[in-house]
Amino acid sequence: MPLLRPAYNPLLPFVTGDWNGNPIGNDNRYLNLDTPGERTFRELLRWQLQPNPLRPLKKKQRPGVDVVFNRQLTRDAEDGIAWLGHATFLLRMGGLQLITDPVFYNIGPLRRHTPLPCSVSDLHSIDVILLSHNHRDHADRRSLQQLCALNPRAVICTGLEMKKLLLQWKIPNQVVEAGWFQQYPLDADCTITYLPARHWSRRGLTDTNETLWGSFLIQSGSQTVYFGADSGMGVHFERIGRLFPRIDYALLGIGAYMPEWFMHTAHTSPADALLACRQLGARTLLPMHHATFDLSDEPLFYPRQELLRLWEADPAVSVLDAVIGQKYPF
Repeated sequence: MPLLRPAYNPLLPFVTGDWNGNPIGNDNRYLNLDTPGERTFRELLRWQLQPNPLRPLKKKQRPGVDVVFNRQLTRDAEDGIAWLGHATFLLRMGGLQLITDPVFYNIGPLRRHTPLPCSVSDLHSIDVILLSHNHRDHADRRSLQQLCALNPRAVICTGLEMKKLLLQWKIPNQVVEAGWFQQYPLDADCTITYLPARHWSRRGLTDTNETLWGSFLIQSGSQTVYFGADSGMGVHFERIGRLFPRIDYALLGIGAYMPEWFMHTAHTSPADALLACRQLGARTLLPMHHATFDLSDEPLFYPRQELLRLWEADPAVSVLDAVIGQKYPF
């Protein structure tokens, strides 16, 4: 009988007193707080066989976002945030330089439609690598190996059971795994907490939900940033908003959302992202997870276009329509 999966890291503190560890199903796999994020093979087949009304718009599609090449991103000592495409951000906060879900290249047959706004060799002086979950467009072997070779002292903060994969990739960096609502031990003026997301994980054919997925809250003395990673709408947004009542920036996905009947359990649409931002109580939405990889039925430019349309009609929150490669000071 296989060993039961850990529900938390016994070496890390919880940030809330009403949590005893992650739920684990009878099949020894991790669960969401509410409903499943993964879909069945039958549902996948139904999606692939149905017509896509947006297919004509995908011919000769363009990403719809600007990219500026900037080799000074890690040399700039000012606190701020830069989007590198998809779910990869470079942040400087509380004396630390952090990068989220580093993916720099094509992913298998999926072509990258927006270039990396710097050379990989420019990404030095990284202190912390935030790795949200085990999907190939968020955890890329080549990107992580190169980044860790450039930054051997960088600490990888990730979810439960992810260290085994990184050891298989021969990554020598320190890896700290956490369960939801646990805080990583960092000797800096910055705290990082691993939080829920409504999603799932899988890399092969049989390892569904054997590693934990999640989101991150990064807090310095002056700023609080929520990196939502991959998530569908769920009860966690309001719960996080109550636990952390002052979030300055919410980095939330708006792409890979159509058809919504299939995608909504794992990804937020532009409308969902605006709602999630309000539930979090965040001041500013910084959209991500669009324009870089073609993962679903909508064309690359569509999520940003739809978000700006909805925001213009109801500007309840601020939206930072980021240019890839441009650093935005806090």
